[in-house]
Amino acid sequence: MDVDRRTLMKGMLASGALLALGVPSWAFADQSARRPKQCMLVLGGTSADEAFAYGTQAACAALKYKDFQTVHLKGGLLADMDQMVNLLDHSEGARMIAILDDASAVIFLELARSGVRMRSMGAHACSTDRACHIRHEIATSSQGQGAGGLLASQLIRQQGSFAITEGFLHDASPGLALTAWSAPGFCSYRSVEPESIHLHCSGLSLPDGCRLLALGTTEQWVPVSPKVYDRDSSTTSPTKNWVESVGYAVTASALGVDSVRESCSSRAFVHQATGSERIGPQERFMSFVMDL
Repeated sequence: MDVDRRTLMKGMLASGALLALGVPSWAFADQSARRPKQCMLVLGGTSADEAFAYGTQAACAALKYKDFQTVHLKGGLLADMDQMVNLLDHSEGARMIAILDDASAVIFLELARSGVRMRSMGAHACSTDRACHIRHEIATSSQGQGAGGLLASQLIRQQGSFAITEGFLHDASPGLALTAWSAPGFCSYRSVEPESIHLHCSGLSLPDGCRLLALGTTEQWVPVSPKVYDRDSSTTSPTKNWVESVGYAVTASALGVDSVRESCSSRAFVHQATGSERIGPQERFMSFVMDL
């Protein structure tokens, strides 16, 4: 695996697009995934807001979390910037989840540049791409805050192909056992690079999964025996579409749901659906979780 590809998988958005948007690396939160005393959802006026909010509500109900506030930016961030500034200035101690379009995300990150700790950032899109309709790129502060496994568990229940890539800004603990995330239907592999990547494939072979994500050749991967782990199934609630699934997974992670701490620097989940696929809604948005 060449250096550029390894760097891409390790940093994900965090080392590339995220820094290009102007957020310094030191702005990320520490590795703890403690449950917040107060949490708020900021809906940025995208067409995905309603479905994302349904997913958030489902996560709160499943986790019995009641101290949750929802804020609607009327007309989007550009039209309601004063309200966002006020939230950032007067919500100290809260954990914020936000869904924004690409343009609003740039402004949002500039407004939040100082005084906040980023926990995760994700880019989510559904298109008519025949190879993979739904793609997610997620950067998280640490393994304990990962949402990729929970999101994969939600999406595999629906009729659609998807790919999730997730990078961790803080390396896994040195003493972490050689564990891997697990869910029915997935086969797990580990790259042989020192900074390893875990690849979880469902409905397609390892070579096809590597080609889909532009990863190295099959010889660079070895099978991993996944750890039996039932936490995801015990805290999940069915979602109707992929946007709701994102809202659920991001919120559950923000509320401190434990994640399988795989012994890798980044990971990917790829699922290829069989037969006819149910595509939609066609959306593109970004998600953020940060401590104010």
